[in-house]
Amino acid sequence: MTVMTDAELTLLADSLYDACEDDDAELARLMRELDPDVAVQLCTSDLTNAAQTYMYAFGEVPDIDVYDILLLEPSSQLLHGIKILPVELAELIMGFDRSKKLFFIGVWDGEKILAAFTGEGAYDRAADFAREHCSA
Repeated sequence: MTVMTDAELTLLADSLYDACEDDDAELARLMRELDPDVAVQLCTSDLTNAAQTYMYAFGEVPDIDVYDILLLEPSSQLLHGIKILPVELAELIMGFDRSKKLFFIGVWDGEKILAAFTGEGAYDRAADFAREHCSA
């Protein structure tokens, strides 16, 4: 397991931002080239925002409404979960499962996560689940 100090992580983030020239999709691509432990450390820190981490974790650019919400949240908040949007009677939550070391989109009913989806298409699969299982 590779762990960087805060100073090393900050220097890495600065170099990635310089290399990507403010292109979040390019930043996500560059982060995918890092050691996975280092990428996760960066994607759960205050050095990136949750929109950038979404692109890293799910390999796609989120819809503009989701992007706008995640853009305002530091990636460190993913350790607690970030509410994205309501779907039917549920909320879609983006988070990070520390035990599995995976980013996920969860369907939250207000009390618990009913289902969690990872990888490409996670948001759409979570929204489909919410529409199917959480309607009035």
